[in-house]
Amino acid sequence: MSVQLKWGLRFLLAALFVLGLAPVFLERDTVFQLGEETGLIERGSVWVWLAAAAWTLGRTLRARRWLPLAFVLVMVLMGVREAGLPPELVPSGKALLSWRHYVDASIDPLRRLITGGLVLAFLVSLIASVVATLRYLWRAQGWRRPDGQFLVLAFALLVVAQFAERWAGHQSTSDTDMVTLWALMLEEGLELLGGVFTLAASTLRAWWLFRPTK
Repeated sequence: MSVQLKWGLRFLLAALFVLGLAPVFLERDTVFQLGEETGLIERGSVWVWLAAAAWTLGRTLRARRWLPLAFVLVMVLMGVREAGLPPELVPSGKALLSWRHYVDASIDPLRRLITGGLVLAFLVSLIASVVATLRYLWRAQGWRRPDGQFLVLAFALLVVAQFAERWAGHQSTSDTDMVTLWALMLEEGLELLGGVFTLAASTLRAWWLFRPTK
């Protein structure tokens, strides 16, 4: 186990400990304020993803490579996803992935063209990023190295956060139970931590994206 991973796991355990204690020691309304869509944790996630994108973009411009741009776009869109889009412009993410959105005559053609281009760019970048990362993890045994370990950890945290979202409630009610509060803290907290470990991977000098090609 690398030194970086050891410290990363210690940080993760400490963060999970804090997230678990929050619903116990804080008032219910305070927990909801922290975990709401415009709460402190959500805003933190936005800035972390954008910081990772900015850092990676800076390294990309210096290295003059194309593949890292795919990672940059994914990071930016993750930040945008956390920030949320105006419903009058984008009704929902699921709607953008449906062909009905692009054949709906009631929607402005220019808007459909722009959103379609953005979705296509995101999907291409996501596929390129995932394929490149999997090749690195498998062929170069990147799972043994800090950059690969951080990215795997970030992905795992984001997946678990999606499961926690099923039990999380975003409205404070008198009958809200402790499980719902824990799920809310986990959902928002793990999404933030996923961004943190992605940022950590992007700042490593040995990140495989920027290693000299042989």
